[in-house]
Amino acid sequence: MKKIKVSYIWGHPNYKELLIPKIIKTFFNFEIIWTKPSQSDLLFVGPYKKFGKIIKKITNKYSFFQSQFFLNFDRGLSLRKEKPITVFYSRENNRKDYEKADFSITSDFNYENDPLYIRIPVWKDYCDWSEIGLEKSPINTLNAQRFGEHYSLKKLMEPIGTEILKKKARICCFFSKLYFPRVEHINLLKKHFQVSEYGPAFDNQIKSHNHSNFFKKKVMEDFTINYCPENEIFPGWYTEKIPDAFLGKNIPLTWADTNISNDFNSNCFINLNSFNSDELDNLFTELQSNEYLTKFLKEPLLIKNINLEKEIKFCETILKKFI
Repeated sequence: MKKIKVSYIWGHPNYKELLIPKIIKTFFNFEIIWTKPSQSDLLFVGPYKKFGKIIKKITNKYSFFQSQFFLNFDRGLSLRKEKPITVFYSRENNRKDYEKADFSITSDFNYENDPLYIRIPVWKDYCDWSEIGLEKSPINTLNAQRFGEHYSLKKLMEPIGTEILKKKARICCFFSKLYFPRVEHINLLKKHFQVSEYGPAFDNQIKSHNHSNFFKKKVMEDFTINYCPENEIFPGWYTEKIPDAFLGKNIPLTWADTNISNDFNSNCFINLNSFNSDELDNLFTELQSNEYLTKFLKEPLLIKNINLEKEIKFCETILKKFI
C-alpha cells in the first residue's frame, strides 16, 4: 500500500471523515499518515484560521501579506524547499479563491468548468457512502452528532409518506443564532402556530449545536414541519438543513437560494425565498391544512441517483504526482 503524508489546517473539526480523504484511502489505496504541514505531501487548508476575518482585512490592504513568503510562513511551510500540493477545502459559504491553493473545494457551482475546482455541497459530505466501500464515520462525527445518524441515500430517494399528518404538533426549529430573517419568520409563524424552539439561540444552557442534550431526529418525531432556513442566500450553498428535516419526517420550510432545485426536488419542500413578503401570511394559513401539506409528502428529496464519479476523478488529478 502506498503512503501519503497529509495535513489539514484551519479546517472542519472532523476533517478526517470528509469525502476526499476517504476517497483517497479507498479508491487509490493510499495509507494516509496525518502529520504537520511542514512534513506533508498534501496540505488541506480550511477557512477557520484564527482571527481569520481580521487577517483577511490586513492582507487585502497590504500587499506584503499577500506574498508567497508570508503565505508559506502562515502555513508552517517557510523552511521547506519543495512545497506540498495544497487544496482549499471549505464547508462554509466561501469562494474558491478564499485561500490560495493548487486546488479548491467549496459549495459554489462550477460555472467556469475549472478542472482545478470541484463543488461538493455540504450535505453530500454527511451521507453514508458505505455501500460503495467508503468507511462509515462514527456516529459522534460530522452532522450525525447533532442529527442522530448519517444520511441514508436510500431514504433520501423515498417519499416521507402521509403518516406524519397524524401528528398533533406542527412546527419546530433549531438554531444556534437568529440571523435575518429568522426572527421575522418565526414571529409571523407564531400568529398561526405554536412554534417549538430548540438550540443555543433559545437555551443558554446549551454550549453549542454539537453539544446539546438531544438528537434533532428524535425531537422531530413529534412535529409535521421543520422551519429550517439557510443562514445565507448564495447559489450552491445548501447545507444539512433540508435533508435533516426530510429524514426527520418533517416537511422542510426553508429559506434558500432558488437554484436549490439543482440539488433537491423542490416539490417536497417549501422555499420562503420564492414568496413575496406580503404572501407569507396566506402561505402560513395554508400550512394549517393537511390537504395543502399532502402534496409535499409524495415525492423523494433526491430524484436522481448521486454518485462520487466527479470526486474520484478530482482526487485522481490531485494525486497525479503520487500515483
